[in-house]
Amino acid sequence: MEYFPAHELVCPHVYKKYGERALMFADQRLLDWLTWFRDTLDRPVIINTYGEGGQYSQRGYRCNLCQLVKDKTYADEMYLSAHTRFQAVDFNVPDMLDEEIRQWIERHKGMMPCNIRIEKNTVGWVHVDVATDSLNKITYFNA
Repeated sequence: MEYFPAHELVCPHVYKKYGERALMFADQRLLDWLTWFRDTLDRPVIINTYGEGGQYSQRGYRCNLCQLVKDKTYADEMYLSAHTRFQAVDFNVPDMLDEEIRQWIERHKGMMPCNIRIEKNTVGWVHVDVATDSLNKITYFNA
């Protein structure tokens, strides 16, 4: 099994500084789950696309320089997203609806290498993270 290139999983700030070594910050469970998911689904999984000139840059690891994180800080709000601990990704799978992806994961949960959380009812992406202490294979939550 091979991991995703780092630029697909980390924000541009982290990639600029660390390049492919940026994966050293990742929670190993997330890397294992993503690799399992992509290999088992046997389809492309789209996370960050800025490395190929695309628009997505904050769908994986987010550092303190990322706008989503800065906005919360400036608003004097805590931002404890699993994205800031390299435990989460938002993604799409071409030609699959968000709900189809969630249902596919549910059907295959017995094969997953670790327990995950899935954000319910997202539109335009699916959020998966490994920030769970649950004994359930999948914990669904509202953001």
